[in-house]
Amino acid sequence: MKIAEVFLNQTNKRIDHAYDYQIPQQLEAVIEVGMRVVVSFGIGNRRVEGFVIRIKESTDYSGKTKEICENIDTQSILNKEQIELCLWMKTVYCSLFYEALSYFTMSVQVKQEIGYFKKQGSFDLNLKENWFIEHYFTDDKNALLIKKVKPEDRLVLTALIEKKVVYAKKNWKIISDSSGEDSSAETSYRLTALGKEAIDRDKKIGKKQRELMECLRRNDMTAGDLKMVSTQFEKSLSSLILKKYIIKYKTLAQAQRLNLPGTEKKDQSVILTSREQHNYNQYRELTKVKPGVFFHVFDGASKYRLFFKAIEDQLKSNKSAVVIFPEVNMTFQRMEMFYKYFGEQVGVFHGRLTQKQRSELHQRVQKGELKVVIGVRSALFLPFKKLGLIIIDDEHDPSHISISTPRFHIADIAKKASEIMATDYIIADDTPRVATWYQIEKKELAMIQIGEVHRLRHTIEIIDMQNEMHQGNMGILSRILLKYMRSGFEQKRMSVLFINNKGYANSVLCRNCGHIEKCPHCGISLKYFNHDHSLHCHYCGYKMAIPQRCPDCGSDKIRHMGFGIDQLEEYLRKVIPGIRIGTVQGNMKRAEIKKMNKAIASGEIDVLIGTQVIIKHFNLTNVGVAAAVLIDRDLNQGNYQASETVYQTYSRFFEKAMDGTTKGLIQTHEPENETIYSIKNESFQEFYRGEIHYREMMKYPPIVNMVSFSIFQKNEREVENDAFRLYVAIKEELKKYGIGHAVYKPVRIGVTRGGNITYQIVLKSSEPGVFQNLMPEIIRLGIIEELKSKVSIQKNL
Repeated sequence: MKIAEVFLNQTNKRIDHAYDYQIPQQLEAVIEVGMRVVVSFGIGNRRVEGFVIRIKESTDYSGKTKEICENIDTQSILNKEQIELCLWMKTVYCSLFYEALSYFTMSVQVKQEIGYFKKQGSFDLNLKENWFIEHYFTDDKNALLIKKVKPEDRLVLTALIEKKVVYAKKNWKIISDSSGEDSSAETSYRLTALGKEAIDRDKKIGKKQRELMECLRRNDMTAGDLKMVSTQFEKSLSSLILKKYIIKYKTLAQAQRLNLPGTEKKDQSVILTSREQHNYNQYRELTKVKPGVFFHVFDGASKYRLFFKAIEDQLKSNKSAVVIFPEVNMTFQRMEMFYKYFGEQVGVFHGRLTQKQRSELHQRVQKGELKVVIGVRSALFLPFKKLGLIIIDDEHDPSHISISTPRFHIADIAKKASEIMATDYIIADDTPRVATWYQIEKKELAMIQIGEVHRLRHTIEIIDMQNEMHQGNMGILSRILLKYMRSGFEQKRMSVLFINNKGYANSVLCRNCGHIEKCPHCGISLKYFNHDHSLHCHYCGYKMAIPQRCPDCGSDKIRHMGFGIDQLEEYLRKVIPGIRIGTVQGNMKRAEIKKMNKAIASGEIDVLIGTQVIIKHFNLTNVGVAAAVLIDRDLNQGNYQASETVYQTYSRFFEKAMDGTTKGLIQTHEPENETIYSIKNESFQEFYRGEIHYREMMKYPPIVNMVSFSIFQKNEREVENDAFRLYVAIKEELKKYGIGHAVYKPVRIGVTRGGNITYQIVLKSSEPGVFQNLMPEIIRLGIIEELKSKVSIQKNL
């Protein structure tokens, strides 16, 4: 008798552990570790999906062991290393097993269906019921799905169930499960000989159509690949297919995708410069000691060649590699670089793939057909054969942080995956996270500098807005900035104004001296809350009324900080009449980005005002002045990472917007702020030294571990009671661990878009194991399950 240890797909943390189930004899040759199965659970023996993490010969359970009902998968969907990583995520981030598992199974999702089956035998049925049986149950073996039954016939089905002529049974089906050649085929596109001629001679071909044809001139492409060029590619190609410039055909999942039949393979060897070879030799030596290496990047082209060389060597050893990019950087041009070197071994995993395309890619990775996968953070959870290298590019980007439970930074998962799978990993960035540089200082992560440090040494001026107000300028922009903008306007040079505005004013300041209220315990700016018109620290709960007078200078000029893009645009039209203004913000569509880039390139914009999308999407040339008009707002966001985010964001803005002749300005009410001076001096080390000193003093990550519990629901009184109940339980359990740990009272931090009122509890600990030991006890006591509110947990984010 074989026993399977099975985790159940359920939502109660108290029962979220592995259960022993007997594998029936008829399934012994089928059930494997890493499969999903159906089991009966509880007194009512309800059918539940489960996941097998281990198979053993006996059980320690003294009661009667139930049998596995059936298998969902026909083969393992996770390997043993992935299962170990999944269990680690469940423990470290205190999530449900199935919440962690969802990252590994997003490409092979299952859906639950209720099937109706006809019992054997003769029954006393009326005319309608007999007609229903004959019409719908043409094959006794197949289940009847409710979607197949017409609405007007469903009452008859209900009557048959009541008479016990028909019975219902839950079934699990893998979404996009290939069942034959046709369903596994994928649409591909090829440029014909006629199309190749038409690129040069047919003037009626549109710009987007021409771009797609140029891509297809190099090689055939699938629908998934073409989505990276244009999400609306089918609309663009329809007329070209009619003209027979392009043909559409079906290819099997295993077919070669990127190279035309009969053509030569396009794989190329990676050639490095002497300096790059030196860097690569350093990398090879460092990985002999530690698996992780940080590339501090000052030359983007060299970075990619080193990536390619590291991947090439892994392939020579018959190992795989995965490269994680932020979603915004997943461009077709970037994909092409990988195709150039690694051809048909490349797979692309991004958010625009259909479920069928994801399922196919999952299978090809599992079979070892795809050895190089480039994609977003989810790509790391694919079932690689012999994974040898993990690369994370632009590590600072917030899209590397997961948005659903469990919440993590992909670099932390890569580090653990490297340990479990014995792989190397590379983290690359030009402006590293504070947590990453701290690891480098502690010798936990090796570092190589890629390229020379080219400090632009721009003359970035810091403008004291307090002086502006004292000299009678109560406007949004300083006089010197307006002077530079007018000068640029006359010289036909564009001005770029960066305003990273995310909503209402979140803090208050004294307009006379620039004083901003900060928490005396945590050192962060107090956030303004509109519901009670007071200032709060959302870490420790400190609260104060908005002062009537400034505690520093005694002035009564206490005002909310902030203004928006619309206000700035309106102000500019008044002070510089006739100016042509372009604004960019939020989630812009590709067509909008393209249109604005075209307007910028043709000189149709005098002033560009925008948020972070300026950095990510726009080509800035001929810029006369680049200015940060409201940096104080971001510096005073009320969280410990505010300065880090400001340094990364604003440094990139000035690097993007400025050349040797551009004037740079930072408007601020805090002209002595260390972060602002670090941006002006273009010095990461200067910023890091000040920031790590602040975190050491105030006990923030990476110096300590910090866990945030968010308690939320729509009823104000219930969520407040639940938050305090959880706080008391954590505080009581924490006493067992002695000193060096602290939990802070619940703080109301606001209302989400869905209308949920949210309270936050913060736990700080100098020892990483405290949280992992404390939470199982909280769960065992059933405290979280008894709350009426929902609870989410995030660690060091």
